Amino acid sequence: MNFTKSLLRAKLLSTSLQSKLSTTTKVSPPRLFDYQTIKNNLKPSIESILAVENAFGMLAKDQVDVPIPMHIGIHETALAGPGDCHIKGGYIEGALTWTVKLANVSFYKNLQKGLPAGSGIFIVCDATNGAPLGIFQENRYLTDLRTGAAGAISVKYFGSSKKHKKVAYIGTGVIAMAMAEGSHCVHKFTSGYAFGLDPKQVNEFADEITSKLGYPMTVCATA
Repeated sequence: MNFTKSLLRAKLLSTSLQSKLSTTTKVSPPRLFDYQTIKNNLKPSIESILAVENAFGMLAKDQVDVPIPMHIGIHETALAGPGDCHIKGGYIEGALTWTVKLANVSFYKNLQKGLPAGSGIFIVCDATNGAPLGIFQENRYLTDLRTGAAGAISVKYFGSSKKHKKVAYIGTGVIAMAMAEGSHCVHKFTSGYAFGLDPKQVNEFADEITSKLGYPMTVCATA
C-alpha cells in the first residue's frame, strides 16, 4: 500500500469538509462521499490509528459523549426484513465536528439478490451550528477501518516488542483482515498462523495476508 498517498487523500477529504465550517447565516447542503470515493482515498494508516488512539485517550479523560446505541429491529414479513439498524455516535469535547453512524446489518436475504448483507452511512455535523456537513456512504468500510485501528493500538502497546515476529488469528473474517492491515502500520510481523471454522475462508485469508502484507501464513487445524 502507498500510505503516503493515502494520507494525502485523507487530508484532502478532511479539508473539503472543514471548508464547509462557516460563521455565516447560510447553511450549505451536506456533501456526499460515495463508497468508491471513500475506498479510493482512505486506507489503513498511522494517521487513522493516531486519530482512534486520541479518541480513546479523550474518552479516558471523560471528554467524549458516547450515548447508548439505538437499535431498530426489522422483523421479517412478507414484504420486508429480516435485518437490524444500529445508530451510534459521539462527540469529542472541543472538536469542530461530531459524527453519527447509521449501520444496517443482517439483511441476509440480500445475498440471494447479489447485494451485500450490510450497508451504512456516517453523518458528520458542524459542532458550531449543528448543520450536517458530509454524508459518507461507507457501507461498513470506515467501521472496519476504525476497528482495525483499535486492534493496531493493542499491538502497539501490548505486543510492540521488536522480538515478537509471529502473529496468530483466531477467526478469519472481515474484522481479522482489518486488524491485520491496521497492525501492519505499527508493527511488522514476519510469519503468521490462522484458524477459522470455514476452510475455504481460512485459506483465502492466509493467501490475502501473504499477498498484501508480505509474510507467510500457516493454516491451523485447531485453535
